[in-house]
Amino acid sequence: MGRRAAIGALAWLIAAAAPPEPAGLWAGAMESDTPATLAGATVVEGAAAARDWIAAHKAAVVDVSSAPVKPAHMAPGMVWLPSAHQDLPGSVWLAGAGRAVLQPERAAAYVGAVSAVAGAPPGRAVLVYCHPHCWGSWNAAKALVQAGYKQVAWFPGGIEAWARAGYPLQRARATAY
Repeated sequence: MGRRAAIGALAWLIAAAAPPEPAGLWAGAMESDTPATLAGATVVEGAAAARDWIAAHKAAVVDVSSAPVKPAHMAPGMVWLPSAHQDLPGSVWLAGAGRAVLQPERAAAYVGAVSAVAGAPPGRAVLVYCHPHCWGSWNAAKALVQAGYKQVAWFPGGIEAWARAGYPLQRARATAY
């Protein structure tokens, strides 16, 4: 089998193993296998491709990772020091914006924050990410497509793929929306 055929077969196997794309936002388990596609958006595989897409499109970069939550098993009053959140450089962190069960006003606030805080009105390109196997970034990118954004990219490898590639990260603070 030639190299091209092997790559095609591998891509087919990966796509075949991924769950199908839901019609709307995903409301199931947020940490599970995600689809290989996102209708209306570009799926950006790999950190180098994400870096290049951001540069080529002068894209706003939006992290929708959830904010750390104090573990339930910790005793009341016990000091909890979550680790610092890391982002791709230039990102705006809109914590938890990819949850499918956001109230309508909260969902509208997310789209408004992408426009205002991230400086990305519907005509500007936006790359959305969080972590691998996380529906949050898939949902957040889908919400932008549904809101009329035409240049949306979803980076499913997220923060971990960026860090594995050796690209710099920045310390992040969640932005209220």
